[in-house]
Amino acid sequence: MPVRSDAHHFRKMVAGVCMVLAPLLLLVGAIVHPGFETDEAQMLASAAGSLDAWYLAEMFFLISIVLAVPATLGLMHMLRERHVAAGHVGGGLALVGLLAFTGVTAMQLVVWQMAQPQLERGQMVSLLQGVNDATGIFIPFYLCTFALALGYVVLAWGLAAARAISPVMAGCIGLGAVLLSVAFATAVMWLLMLAAAVLLVGVGSTGLMVLRETDADWEHTPQFRGFRAAPGTS
Repeated sequence: MPVRSDAHHFRKMVAGVCMVLAPLLLLVGAIVHPGFETDEAQMLASAAGSLDAWYLAEMFFLISIVLAVPATLGLMHMLRERHVAAGHVGGGLALVGLLAFTGVTAMQLVVWQMAQPQLERGQMVSLLQGVNDATGIFIPFYLCTFALALGYVVLAWGLAAARAISPVMAGCIGLGAVLLSVAFATAVMWLLMLAAAVLLVGVGSTGLMVLRETDADWEHTPQFRGFRAAPGTS
């Protein structure tokens, strides 16, 4: 029926666009960001030195996380007929990780406010140290960000095993997610940029493939045949 076809086409387009934009905005945010630090005083100094850049980068990260949700659901969709367990387990873990990254990003926006020049820096450093050292903050947010890496590794394995995408694309999805979690845990900016670039290659190229495939292929994911031409093109 036309309505059903339109709905399938819309979901395909949303998934494909989000697969491309989520890692792209993550990369832009990593480039704009003035730099993370593991020491609270240095982190506040970094934010205070570039307040606008800090805020803009965190907003890019936040939008990237929002777009990563339908992108992840799209990857799960591609496994719903083959390797269903990998799709559900990997997708579920990835969504938990995205929720944790949302919390971390929200706290980084709080850091932006704490770095405002009218606030007493010593008090803000002590407050930030207390927050970061709290087990109730560390476990549900910082530790759970690693669920994204684990989930994307499972999804990447499932997509490769199902031959839904190329092994290179699958490898980039898994490797990029692992690098992303490590980069945030160690506050290494060049590693964050590398992780975003690798994810752009893996998830972004998958998104381009989804955008170019037919609605029928989206509903019944075929084995990878390279980047097919869009319907009506030669």
